[in-house]
Amino acid sequence: MLIKKQVVVIFNFCLMLMICMQINMSYAQDKTGATKLKTGFNKRKEAPKQKKLLYIVKNDGREILYGNKCFLDVQHAMGFEFLIQLKDQPLNRNELARNLHNFGIKFVLLFRNGPFWGITLRKRKKKCRRLSADFVG
Repeated sequence: MLIKKQVVVIFNFCLMLMICMQINMSYAQDKTGATKLKTGFNKRKEAPKQKKLLYIVKNDGREILYGNKCFLDVQHAMGFEFLIQLKDQPLNRNELARNLHNFGIKFVLLFRNGPFWGITLRKRKKKCRRLSADFVG
């Protein structure tokens, strides 16, 4: 009887050991992704993140290189775009509202792009002007 109990204890020990090894091996395989099959995708996790563009309101389009693809890409990379609203245009903001709006947008851009984002923008604008032969003077 003593031998029978020892055999049962050893068998149970071996069984538990094998189960633990199986759990450990399956965990290691899940970490590497070798056994997981991708059935679908999570739109929120795998979709490219898009920045919400902010708009800086200007009264005229003299210094914003309107229509220059290079400078437009620079603006989008920095997360904003210039918006032209003429003074006689309907739904135009008054001077105070426009300045407060632009101050808020520039404050957000300060944290998004760093404290010298204006200097970087001017340098890239000059580079885009030279590349597109839009530089006069």
